[in-house]
Amino acid sequence: MSIGSAIRRLLGTRLARHAGRWYRAIYVDLDKMALALAEVIPRDAHLLDIGGGDGQPLNHLLALRSDLRVTTIDPAPVVGQWIEAQYFGRCTRLPGTTLADYLTSTRANPDAILIADVMHHIPEIARDYFIQSVRVLLERVPELQIILKDVEPGSWRASLGFWSDRYITGDRNVCLISSDMVTKLFEEVLGPLRRSDTNLFKTDKPNYAIVLRR
Repeated sequence: MSIGSAIRRLLGTRLARHAGRWYRAIYVDLDKMALALAEVIPRDAHLLDIGGGDGQPLNHLLALRSDLRVTTIDPAPVVGQWIEAQYFGRCTRLPGTTLADYLTSTRANPDAILIADVMHHIPEIARDYFIQSVRVLLERVPELQIILKDVEPGSWRASLGFWSDRYITGDRNVCLISSDMVTKLFEEVLGPLRRSDTNLFKTDKPNYAIVLRR
């Protein structure tokens, strides 16, 4: 059991959520993140949130975008446990589900996908395999918007987050990835892409959010 899991179990659900908000705020401002994402997600979109985790960031995004419908997936046995009840009608939670699993289901194709703080948790050797699944979806939805939020390496805040992921979260495979590198990786699998940068890196460095599309 990781240190983070042990602390959450010790605190209990309510206190763990409050502690989680404070802890996450060290590394990312969820309001600034939501503002950046809200500006680039298409109107009346169905957003597929890949690797959604506890779902807390979605509360901030859904508060800004009343037109948005979200499906959040995660290979973990629980996903979206911190999504507020007022958003349940606009948010479908699919635990134990990878992107590859979603693609083999009969569920609707999304208009956009959000890959938030996921790429740096995928082992480098497995990143191409993950992007191949994105390729399948892009072939189905040529106008798909691929939204990537991650952390630019090279600052004290990024380094603090890296060591936190490794020793508190317990992810020994964590490896930060720059916006230029993640763009290169996706283009190596998907071919040439158009990239648009949000203002997140300016407002909440070292966090960045970019949009890739054909």
